[in-house]
Amino acid sequence: SSGINADWPLRPGELLAKYCNLLLKKSSRINPEEEELECILNDVMVIFKYITEKDVFQKFYRNLLASRLVNDTSVSHDLEGSMISKLKQECGFEYTSKLQKMYTDTHTSKDLNDRFQEYCSANPAPNDSLQGFSVMVLSDGSWPYSRPSSEFNIAPELRTIHDRFSSFYDKQHSGRKLSWLYSQSKGEVEWSRGKPKTSHRFHCTTFQLSILFQFNHRDSLTFGELQTNTMIDNDKLDQLVKQLVSFNVLALSKQSVDGVTKDTEMQVTDLLQLNLNYSNRKIRVNLALPLKSESKQETEQAHQSVKDDRMLVIQACIVRTMKSRKQLKHSLLLAEVMQQLQNFQPSVPAIKKCIGILIEKDYIERLDGENDTYQYRA
Repeated sequence: SSGINADWPLRPGELLAKYCNLLLKKSSRINPEEEELECILNDVMVIFKYITEKDVFQKFYRNLLASRLVNDTSVSHDLEGSMISKLKQECGFEYTSKLQKMYTDTHTSKDLNDRFQEYCSANPAPNDSLQGFSVMVLSDGSWPYSRPSSEFNIAPELRTIHDRFSSFYDKQHSGRKLSWLYSQSKGEVEWSRGKPKTSHRFHCTTFQLSILFQFNHRDSLTFGELQTNTMIDNDKLDQLVKQLVSFNVLALSKQSVDGVTKDTEMQVTDLLQLNLNYSNRKIRVNLALPLKSESKQETEQAHQSVKDDRMLVIQACIVRTMKSRKQLKHSLLLAEVMQQLQNFQPSVPAIKKCIGILIEKDYIERLDGENDTYQYRA
């Protein structure tokens, strides 16, 4: 146990969650059979029992599970359910409640999409030209995604089906409100320059689609015009445009190329042109690669979220203990908290900090004349 939980640059819980992701995610390599994967996952659970920071594993496993489910890259949905059951058996219902809800949402969404397709067939609309349209409806609070904080002007080519589904969902579930997570949405667009042999299919994010659709009627646009038309956040649009330039789908004009580098921000006057001479051996081209800044930010946010959650869990544990015991000496309170918390080992400084916070909030107080004894305040 001490060797597994050594102080490495990457925490054991994070490493084990990422290893599970390698096992459960589709890849270009030959994946093992389900029976073999089931045996490997059983071995994973043996290691999991010896990990002290189970909350770190939970946080990263939840993020990676969300990615697999949203992008439909799971090797097997049955194996996903099996792994959640193993974690539930080891750590209890509360530990896996959000994972279970995420898993359930995928099945509920499939039924919802079937009903929407039936609705569209029974009520055809003239502008329903999108093929393979599907939506996943995620339960707020269960998934590791937050509602968008900035505005986004979805492209007119996507607006009709977008609004039609929203209307359909409102009729199905009155009182609920849909918040679209465009950052997690993807689609395919066909690139064609007159001849079938020069056509390609680009797999893009919704943001990339909205940028490319701007060039349907014009071969060149300034960065400022793209910003106005899409309303994508300036920093994000800067990265997205540079990414499309790196794929040779877009090209900077000669007067702009000298002033723009990977480390400099694009200016509103920088002119972007559609690369009419684009060529690629592949028919299907994946442009939806994660931005480096996003990947790094997600990891940092996950670690910070674990720290914040731990402080709340420790405070809740202290309040429960003091409410039950009414009075307790400092050393006994430390021992009680360490004994009760199973998903991680709280440090003494962290517990002391939480005691101080609760004293300030008037949940507990020190006894007069006994600074090492605390009393619960009803």
